[in-house]
Amino acid sequence: MGYIVGIDIGGTFTDCIAIDETGTVTIGKAPSTPPDFQTGFVDSIRATAGRLDISLEELLSDAKIYHGCTVGTNALVERRTAKVGLLATSGHGDAIIVMQAGGRLTGMAPEYIAHVASQTKDEPLVPKAMIEELHERITFDGEVLVELNEDRCRASIQRLIDAGAEAFAVSLLWSIVNPSHEQRVQELIGELAPEAFVSISSRVIPRNGEYERTVATVVNSLIGPAMNSYLRDLERDLAKLGYNDTIHVMSCSGGLIDAAYARELPMLTIGSGPVAGLIGAGALTRAESAGHDDVITTDMGGTTFDVGVIRGSQPLSRPTTRYGQYEYFVPTLDVRSVGAGGGSIVRFDADTATLRVGPQSAGSRPGPAAYLRGGTAATVTDADLVLGHLNSDYFLGGDIALGIDAARDALSTAGEPLGFGAAETAAAAARIVDSQMADAIRLASVQQGYDPRSYVMYAYGGAGPVHATALARELGIRRVVVPLSDLASGWSAFGVASSEAVVVEEVAKALTHPFDPDEMNEGWIRLEDKVRAAMASQGIGAETLEWERLADIRYSQQINQVAVVAPDGDYTAAVAQALIDSFEQEYERLFGAGSGYAAAGFALTAMRVRARATVSDFRIARRDATNGAVDHPLAPKGTREVIWYERSLTPEPTAIYDGAAFAHGLRVTGPGIVEFQDTTLVLRHGDHATVDAFGSVIVDVG
Repeated sequence: MGYIVGIDIGGTFTDCIAIDETGTVTIGKAPSTPPDFQTGFVDSIRATAGRLDISLEELLSDAKIYHGCTVGTNALVERRTAKVGLLATSGHGDAIIVMQAGGRLTGMAPEYIAHVASQTKDEPLVPKAMIEELHERITFDGEVLVELNEDRCRASIQRLIDAGAEAFAVSLLWSIVNPSHEQRVQELIGELAPEAFVSISSRVIPRNGEYERTVATVVNSLIGPAMNSYLRDLERDLAKLGYNDTIHVMSCSGGLIDAAYARELPMLTIGSGPVAGLIGAGALTRAESAGHDDVITTDMGGTTFDVGVIRGSQPLSRPTTRYGQYEYFVPTLDVRSVGAGGGSIVRFDADTATLRVGPQSAGSRPGPAAYLRGGTAATVTDADLVLGHLNSDYFLGGDIALGIDAARDALSTAGEPLGFGAAETAAAAARIVDSQMADAIRLASVQQGYDPRSYVMYAYGGAGPVHATALARELGIRRVVVPLSDLASGWSAFGVASSEAVVVEEVAKALTHPFDPDEMNEGWIRLEDKVRAAMASQGIGAETLEWERLADIRYSQQINQVAVVAPDGDYTAAVAQALIDSFEQEYERLFGAGSGYAAAGFALTAMRVRARATVSDFRIARRDATNGAVDHPLAPKGTREVIWYERSLTPEPTAIYDGAAFAHGLRVTGPGIVEFQDTTLVLRHGDHATVDAFGSVIVDVG
């Protein structure tokens, strides 16, 4: 098949992974180039081609490209979104501005929730001046109560065009049961503004919940023009270089969609980079048959720290996504992110008279002070360098020479108000960021009912292996895996390359117990037909699909919905009852034994079908050069003075190892530092590391 190429754009670096027909993996990295991300995209492929000793054109001529796209995410974070006009049913234009009282507090810190007087709302996604109400009405059962007034609709569309609307979001009441009015409004927009991006809620997310559905539709339109422009420019640039195949894009649901699908529903790509890392961890676990069924994944890049949980070999998911205080119905794999990465800025906070780390990042332009690209702010990378964890002459294999004097100056400036020198500030910053990341892991695990001490931690991203053993100690985790060792720094790109095509379709339901089996069967059939059509549009046949059904269930008169895996096949009363039993078990696992209340009755609110299909001949080559473990110690290549903050600020002579020589059958005992071309593994006192047959480093934490 040639090369499978996975590419992930991060806040600091763009990573490229190329896998050849033998399963051999090669990585290349290049600085990200916002806002023209396609430049860094091509640069990363060029870097990978260089390591393969072939030209960029040769690699592209024999490749399939799979892309973890962060353009939509970055547009939202940086507020570089389109000006959107919202069209709603008369009397319902303010729903998105009013928001939901409880929803505004989702994910907020306890101290924020406690201080009611200080609570605020995010800025409206669409200002009131860009909202138009349409004269139309469809009832809950799909009947047209008031026909769409097309003349007034045209006038509303024209007013929004005159006000500068670049994209439109159409969210009408009960369009989920009868989309005819939304579809007609879309046609009218096409007549008056043929170049405008348009989202209709019945296509974006056909679920009950006017507010959440409207938010999803608006978010889709906010990033639609940026995604269209990016994919168009990327396809143009790649075509000039000889690549004329389809680009498949990673979605937040954990699978690939083609570029055309991503253009129509760009909101599906939000957060897809971190999701790809979770998928890659699952792919490696299956390939190695390592028995790591319960895994906590940790991805520390240049800007963020992302945490996911794999339980029983399946990544956890959630039925909603959040943008600021806005929550909306888009199912996604459950990856939690905090602003803690190598580029996170270390600063003195005058209000609290303490040192802070993040969430602001120095990014790739100018980057940490040590990059010598004009940055003056101290960062976690500067701290790792001053502590001795990083080699100033071998960062990214020597592609970037780090300036340790610049790092010391920046850290001294940050710590000066506290009387700290460079070493003290570096140790404090490392301890702070490690604690912040440990808290993020607790939120993703302990608060969902999972004990991290019984999990294996996968550590990846450029900075992940640097901090992993410190995190494991704080959390009581006994084993850390650096997946495929030197390739861990581009793990999300690996995850993209290992992904399957995935399509998710869902439908709103309002069933109370006892559920009607015939109505459920009809719902499953309709959803599966829609999935088959969506897959067929991407050239994927129905015979290759693997199916999964899910149902959202809650106790009647309660708000806590729980997604439950639903049985396949035809439904009878007994099968419907089995679904209820599964719900009660999962509810008690999430909220505690005895928390269920069957006497309240049960309500089914949504049905969802997920289908996946293999789109590439992905496999990983074994790297067992010794043909069996020999358990020899790896000889160090030298020593370096390293500060271990948990012991003291006094530097200790520490063995340094060549990652390229760390092969299956060899072992390293901490303290020690293993330097790979694109990442660094820091082993603390008492840690023991070996390499498995696939090249992953297994660390037993001391």
